[in-house]
Amino acid sequence: MKAKFPIAVTKGGVTSRIHRAIQIQNGRRYNGYMVVYSFRRKRKRVWRSDLSEAQIAAEDACNKITNGEHLSLALTDTDKLSYLRATEALNPIGLKLDVAAQEYASAVTLLGGRATITEACRDWIKRNASELPRVEVSKAVAECKQQAKADGKSAMRTKQLSNVLNRFANSFNVGLQDITPALVSQYLAAMPLAERTRRNHRDVIGFFNRFCVLRGHLKDGTNWLKGVQKYNARKLGEISTYTPDEMRLLLHRADKRLVPFLAIAAFAGLRHAEIGRLDWSEIELAKGAGDSFIEVRADKAKTQTRRLVPVKDNLNAWLLLHRKAAGKVCPFKNTTKQLLKLASVCRMTWKKNALRHSCISYRVAECGNVPFVADESGNSVQMIRTNYLRRVKPAVAAKWFSIMPPRKKAKGWKLTVAHL
Repeated sequence: MKAKFPIAVTKGGVTSRIHRAIQIQNGRRYNGYMVVYSFRRKRKRVWRSDLSEAQIAAEDACNKITNGEHLSLALTDTDKLSYLRATEALNPIGLKLDVAAQEYASAVTLLGGRATITEACRDWIKRNASELPRVEVSKAVAECKQQAKADGKSAMRTKQLSNVLNRFANSFNVGLQDITPALVSQYLAAMPLAERTRRNHRDVIGFFNRFCVLRGHLKDGTNWLKGVQKYNARKLGEISTYTPDEMRLLLHRADKRLVPFLAIAAFAGLRHAEIGRLDWSEIELAKGAGDSFIEVRADKAKTQTRRLVPVKDNLNAWLLLHRKAAGKVCPFKNTTKQLLKLASVCRMTWKKNALRHSCISYRVAECGNVPFVADESGNSVQMIRTNYLRRVKPAVAAKWFSIMPPRKKAKGWKLTVAHL
């Protein structure tokens, strides 16, 4: 039975029609079929010489319009060729053309013309060519503590690393690669600790992070603290200091081995940890005024910057009584224990960091030059003003720096009313 023309082809509610048609090319007549459909309210025609091919073309037009792909029908031959080449390149990796275009645009925007996408990819592959071994947090913590001990870190620093990192390892029983800034942020936020203590924990975790990168346990650029809250290190509340009378009492009642530590902290303002690392060979004492200095070497300073601290006349007198050619200025491993014991003997409450606070406060009152005192103390001017400085009268400062050793008698020292 002969087909009746036009033949209607309907798919998904869209209809195309096939008509008999004659096409003339170069003066010759060709019998064929014309597929007619409506696109954007315009009549579209597709010529085919064979009826079966015309039916396929009609169905294809209906399907594409139904699936929302009718825009592809408006492509020019050049655009269509570009489309085919693009899809052919993406087929092996199973990526859609629109997704690839979005990825490409994002990459070009990030690079900002500084490199091509291929160059950036090659650089990334080069830096991440070798897969890092999986290392548990507990194992890396043990390595970090061992390295700190081998580097000769102070007992106080070693204890701090041990306390913070042991707690960290107990909370993160995972591999180093599994730790993210979000986890570290949640860990610090959940700590029932003061803000200053959280700041200390954050700093130690950052130190541990850098150690793991240097050891090759983590990739270069890994930063666990990226976006993690920076806790306030400022000391809140009133800054504690000692009076001249309290200082005299502490020096008189102290174990003689502890006296150089107390005198240097009170009259030169060195940090406790810096005094703990100090050697007698780094203290230059002279009989003349203004000729004595304490050298705080860069490797022993908290700020890792060398500084020379002038020795006041009264400090010079105290140190001359105990000086040695070389050796530790403070022989105690646990100075804090000795200080608490001394405070108990004197029936006083030990004030944390009050010796350094006192020295800085009295020095500023004496000379009136905060930047000068900040340089001596190894701190910024802002830090001195907010964390160390308590305003006192110059007359009280004069009494502080006139505290001299009591006269040595045959049976030891005796504190008299005149000394107080």
